[in-house]
Amino acid sequence: MKKTRYLLGALFLILFLSGCNVGDLFKTDRDEALFTAVTEMKQHVEKEEWMTVRAKMDTFQTNYDNQKWKMQLLGELEDYHDIELEIKHFYISAEEEDAFECLIGLEQIAYRLHTIYTL
Repeated sequence: MKKTRYLLGALFLILFLSGCNVGDLFKTDRDEALFTAVTEMKQHVEKEEWMTVRAKMDTFQTNYDNQKWKMQLLGELEDYHDIELEIKHFYISAEEEDAFECLIGLEQIAYRLHTIYTL
């Protein structure tokens, strides 16, 4: 009984100290790589390096697919579905070399990732 109380107290303390933000507790280097990839893609889009942008998005999608199970646990259905839609739109915009649409798509992806991992 005493161990149970101790464990519950420790769990409550951890949640209280983390501000009930469990996303940061579970964020790994692979998750951080998704955020880094979005930032790198923004820079390449601004420089209009389209081949690099498409290659980076391929890598991002592979990493995203590997981390999708975790996003399904942490986020809502709408969030990771929106990321998938933005990835598809990004490929189309990159083929058309539309920097404005690519940047909007990357901002949406970054926002959804932020939503999943912080809320």
